[in-house]
Amino acid sequence: MNHTCVRAASAVISSVVILGAGPVPAQAQAPIELEEILVTGSRTPIGTSAIGRAFTVITGEELERQGVRYVADALRTVPGLAVSRSGGSNGFTQVRIRGGEANHVLVLIDGVEVSRPESGEFDFGALTTADIERIEILRGPQSSLWGANAAAGVISIITKAGRRESLERGVTLETGTDGTVAGFGFIRGGGADWDASVSAAWRRSSGFDVSTAGDGEKDGDRNLTLNAKARWDIADNFSLGASAHIIDRETETDQQVFFGPDAGRIVDDDDQTEETNGTLALWGDWRLLDDALTQTLRFEFTGSSVDFTDGGMSVYSSEGRRLHGSWQGTYVFETGPAAHAVTAAVELEREINEATTGDQTRDILGLVAEYRGTFFDVFDLQASIRRDINDPFPDATTYSVAGSWRYEPTGTRLHASIGEGVTNPTFFEQFGAFPPFFYGNPDVRPERVFMWDAGVEQRLLDARVPHED
Repeated sequence: MNHTCVRAASAVISSVVILGAGPVPAQAQAPIELEEILVTGSRTPIGTSAIGRAFTVITGEELERQGVRYVADALRTVPGLAVSRSGGSNGFTQVRIRGGEANHVLVLIDGVEVSRPESGEFDFGALTTADIERIEILRGPQSSLWGANAAAGVISIITKAGRRESLERGVTLETGTDGTVAGFGFIRGGGADWDASVSAAWRRSSGFDVSTAGDGEKDGDRNLTLNAKARWDIADNFSLGASAHIIDRETETDQQVFFGPDAGRIVDDDDQTEETNGTLALWGDWRLLDDALTQTLRFEFTGSSVDFTDGGMSVYSSEGRRLHGSWQGTYVFETGPAAHAVTAAVELEREINEATTGDQTRDILGLVAEYRGTFFDVFDLQASIRRDINDPFPDATTYSVAGSWRYEPTGTRLHASIGEGVTNPTFFEQFGAFPPFFYGNPDVRPERVFMWDAGVEQRLLDARVPHED
């Protein structure tokens, strides 16, 4: 059941200061228009006019202009996405792409997978739009690029980074009905060869009665979100970076009845969910041969804990960890009127789940190859293949091919993609949850999907009419 409640803030206090943004030139120069880049459209960033896959980009400016506070609300406007929420604004929220399940969608924050290991899903209920630079949505199978759980698509959230040779800082405070209090603070900046950003967002509300019983207790929520990222250019061809993201939340809910004459109804109950989700990433980029060869070594950690209680008694709890290490190398070169980029990657991942149902561990080795080519500056081709060597379930091979053709005189672009995706069994599916009501199947196999799409993009009125791919 989905309850939607809109609450208007009654007071807002904000302050933003920008220092050292750089000198203003005495004579204005014509702005240089740069092509928009899609970070997750390939193993390396790719221009939006070159990608053959269906995508949507939501910028931070759009979120601020529209006053959207939660990422889930922003995703409701994206074609092919379905958002379902249980309870209030901080309630359990699932996002599905093209009819797939929630665990068929890979969710990344600053490049790190944030889904809970035991369910393979990410709960969007607590994710606010504070400090978000952009949201990239790729529709269709992306497993050949990004591995399992990208069977239906990818949602990549990129937080704001510091600008070099500048300093920005700000604080926002809000209060409103239902005992709602919210705050956001940040500091971002950098020097000649480094940049960094730190932010914190906090929200608390006494909520409302989700069961709509009329005299039931209110179901409130509390949410703390922390972000940090930094990058340092140690040399002209070598950089180090780090990012961290933490969500700590507490949500009160009511219970849905599954059996008997009241099946399907929400009844007043003293249920509560406490959840913590945190990520940490460290990486290094090394560029050689006049930047023709780029190598990246990356380490990631995702940790999550969740505890469901009913009347103060724990019903189910789990702690999950995901350790991920990868090496990637990309070589770019030209042959006549064509430009090429060849990428190879090796990924090693371990998932650990410690739950009421027991302790489980599994390992995945992923081998990736991708080719990108641009021909005569009008046709782009992307092709990728991946082999996942899984323990303890069967191995999987996935692929994807996409193309984009542009006819500049009329502003027309044709694009198409075809591919296969895979979703690994979750720990829930293998070993069960909420004993003794749900039992798992240790022999369950990965799910496979096959999809294709094609589209036509036409610019109108000298590209002054916005479009969405």
